[in-house]
Amino acid sequence: MEIDEIKLEIEKQYPQWKLVPGNIEDFTTAEIYESAVRSMIIDYCEGKGYEVEGFPFQKRILGETDEHYDEDYFCFWRYIKYLDILATTKDDVLELLYFYSCTFSKDLEITKDDYRKDLLEYIRVNIYDVEF
Repeated sequence: MEIDEIKLEIEKQYPQWKLVPGNIEDFTTAEIYESAVRSMIIDYCEGKGYEVEGFPFQKRILGETDEHYDEDYFCFWRYIKYLDILATTKDDVLELLYFYSCTFSKDLEITKDDYRKDLLEYIRVNIYDVEF
C-alpha cells in the first residue's frame, strides 16, 4: 500500500473505533482497530525495507538460531519504538503516524514538528522499556 491508500484505510477504521464505548471493558475492542492501523503502517515500513538497529529483518534471521529473538522479542512495545524511531528519520512514516494520531484524536492540536519532538523525547527516555 502507498501512503494515500493507508490514509484512506485509517479514515475507514476511525468511524468503527469511534463507535466503541469508552468503558474499560471495551478497551480491547478499541485496541483491535488501533492495532489494524499500526499493522498497516508496520507493513508499509517493512515493505520499504526500513530497519532500526537490525529490527525487524536481521532480528528475524537471528531468531532462527538464537532463542533470545523469539516470539516475545517481537512484542508490541518494540514495534511501537520501531515506528517512533522511523518517524523521526523518515518523513513518510512521520506523515502516517501523525495522520493516524490526528484522525483518531480529533482534539489533538500539535504541529507535525512538535509531534516529532515528542517522539524524540519518548525515545530519549525510552518509554517503551525495550531495546533492540
